[in-house]
Amino acid sequence: MATVSQVRSTTLSGLNYIDSLLGNLPNWNYQTAGGNTLYYTFSVASGVETGNSAILSAPKAFSVAQQTATREAMAYAAKLTGINFVETSNGAAAQVHFANANISGSYTTGLASNKYSYSYMSDGTVTKFAAQSYVYLDNAEWATKNANLAKGTQGYETLLHEIGHMLGLKHSFDGTVKLPAAQDNTANTLMSYTHVGGFYSTFKEFDVAALKWLYGGDGLAGTLGVNSATGGRYFAGTSAANTLTGTAANDKLEGGLGNDVLNGGAGNDIAVFNGASTAFSVLRTGTSSWQVSGLEGVDLLSNIEVLQFTDRSIALTANATIVAATGATTATATTASGATGLASTVSKMIEVAGDDHHVQLVGQRSHAMHDMDHALI
Repeated sequence: MATVSQVRSTTLSGLNYIDSLLGNLPNWNYQTAGGNTLYYTFSVASGVETGNSAILSAPKAFSVAQQTATREAMAYAAKLTGINFVETSNGAAAQVHFANANISGSYTTGLASNKYSYSYMSDGTVTKFAAQSYVYLDNAEWATKNANLAKGTQGYETLLHEIGHMLGLKHSFDGTVKLPAAQDNTANTLMSYTHVGGFYSTFKEFDVAALKWLYGGDGLAGTLGVNSATGGRYFAGTSAANTLTGTAANDKLEGGLGNDVLNGGAGNDIAVFNGASTAFSVLRTGTSSWQVSGLEGVDLLSNIEVLQFTDRSIALTANATIVAATGATTATATTASGATGLASTVSKMIEVAGDDHHVQLVGQRSHAMHDMDHALI
């Protein structure tokens, strides 16, 4: 069971480009009901937020076009996180709410208001956790921009930014852990204030790495991510050269582009490569060390048990011999049994009632524009 400390302070990875984006709300990983499903709604008939002074008008329903774009964005978020997002017309049954509203501040284009509550025992063990997220797009000063949520527009980037907050990402410059100024821009993360390039239609590599850390790609309470069932973590690199070190659990390490160093540590760990096995060559360099070269660079691996490619996975067993054909990159593993083959994918209101305490916390993030060309969040 999770503890109060865990639900109030997101577990950090030790990697700045990830930790600089980790906020403490809404922490979906700790919800105690619903399994891996989160419901979202466009309804403003029920389940609307109350008492938010930043919302200056009654929430208005998204247009048909806005709803269509948001469904696509939520499907994209589901693909990245593994969370099962399900639309419902019952606002009272939803955890995630989308609406238009007049948001305080003439430069504010969007806002995400996140809330959670939990109950816990006297030893700090959390017995119940629930969260709500309210995503608003401004329909006053920014009504025209936000009415158009086509990919590649300012409105769609604002929507993705607010969905990032809904998923637990913070601004890259907020809090104790921040991105260095040289990296703090939207080419690296949509959670930045500094806009570089055009308007983006996908999360950037720092965002993706942070979401993989939080959710492990297999959703809430899966085998990877924060509060995972087994303690496994997902460490994702960037396009630079990264050094990734796993935990004592069964982790996934994904270096990405660049010449990376991947050390799985204890446990049965997987190195992830974004290409078919034919695009890589594998060379054994020691008892438990390997060199994988190809599409994404030259990576040095240690304490890795499985190589996961887009077309297959290969187990690196104690007596494995990996052979790369000259000019090609087909790898064959000799399994522990001595047979040659491929392994399958390894894949602050506080209410006291006896020992049970209940806490409710609220936080919100906004997205602002200082002018037409520079996004500030």
